Amino acid sequence: MYRGGNGANPMRGRWIGLLLLLNGGVLLAGLGLGVWLSKPGPTPEFNADKIRLLESPQSAQETGTAPEVDPVAQKEAAARRACLSWPRLDADGLAAVQAHLDSRGVAAEREFRVDKPLGWWVYLPPLPDAEALRLALEEVSAKGIRDFAAVRGGRLANAVSLGVFPSLDRARAHAAALEAKGLRGLRYGPRPEAGPVRLLWEERAGGTPAASLGQGWPQGLAPAVCEEPAG
Repeated sequence: MYRGGNGANPMRGRWIGLLLLLNGGVLLAGLGLGVWLSKPGPTPEFNADKIRLLESPQSAQETGTAPEVDPVAQKEAAARRACLSWPRLDADGLAAVQAHLDSRGVAAEREFRVDKPLGWWVYLPPLPDAEALRLALEEVSAKGIRDFAAVRGGRLANAVSLGVFPSLDRARAHAAALEAKGLRGLRYGPRPEAGPVRLLWEERAGGTPAASLGQGWPQGLAPAVCEEPAG
C-alpha cells in the first residue's frame, strides 16, 4: 500500500508553524519600536557659551547691564549746527569776520555758504584808472594766467576778475595758486551779487556757543541768527 502522500503532512505543518512564529515576532518587535519612539527623549545639549540673548532695555536694567549706545547717535546728540547770517559780505568784511571768529576760538571746520552756485570769486581790487587797469591786465597775462577779465561797470569797475567758484575753499585755494605765480594784491570772497552769506559750524558741548559771539563784532558786521539751509 502506498503512504508517501501522508508522510509529507507532518513536515508541512512544521513549516507553517515556524512561519507563524516568525510573523508574530516581527509584529511584536514593530509594536515595541513604536512605543519606544513615542517616549520623549532627552533634550539635546547646545554650547550655551556660543548663544547670546538679546536683552530689552528693561531686562538690561534688571541685570545691571547697560544697553549699547550708537556712537554716531551719541555724536549727533553732543553737537548741533549753529547758523549766523549777513545780508552781504565783501572780501574785507569776510576777512574781518574770520579774524573775529579766530579770536573767539570757533572751530576751524566752520563753513561759509551763499545761495548762488558760483558765488565766490578771486580778483584784483579796482584800479584807479584805465591805464592802471591796462598795466594790471598785461602783468596777469605775462604770468601765464589765462582766466581773467576786466570788470567794466558797477562799484567794482576797473577790478580784474580771476575766476569764480562754488565754495570759499575753492576760491582760497585758487588765490594761493596765483600768489605762487607771483601775483600780488589778490582778494577773495563772496561775489557782489551773491546775496546773503551764512556761517555754519558744529556747536559742541564745551565749545564756543553762538550766543557768546554777540559782543565784539567788527562795526557793521554783527550777524543775525538763522536756520541751517537745506542741502
